[in-house]
Amino acid sequence: MSPRRNPSLQAKHAVLLAVAIAGAIPYGWHAVWSLALAGGIQVVNLAVLEGSVRLAIGGRVARPATQLALFLRLLLLGAAVLASLGYLGAAPAAFVVGLLAIVPAALWHGASRAVES
Repeated sequence: MSPRRNPSLQAKHAVLLAVAIAGAIPYGWHAVWSLALAGGIQVVNLAVLEGSVRLAIGGRVARPATQLALFLRLLLLGAAVLASLGYLGAAPAAFVVGLLAIVPAALWHGASRAVES
């Protein structure tokens, strides 16, 4: 591993989310707010998913409990998306961009890890 530490997936996601939010400014504050809301939902989702996976791999928690935690995370993610698009009235296109910003971040993170090894 290089002497410089590789930024985490969360940091790369934050960078891409900031770029996307800056790019949404010409489309108005509703688009910016919708994108930021979806990005925030994905930040929380990623943190909970990472914690659940660490528990599953570590074997500190029984398998049914781990599966329940992952299932509850998925239910909460769905509820947050439905509430954002329905009750909060987020702009659908900007919201989807915010949710999907994790995909290029994961690819970037994976590519940088592959180069490292």
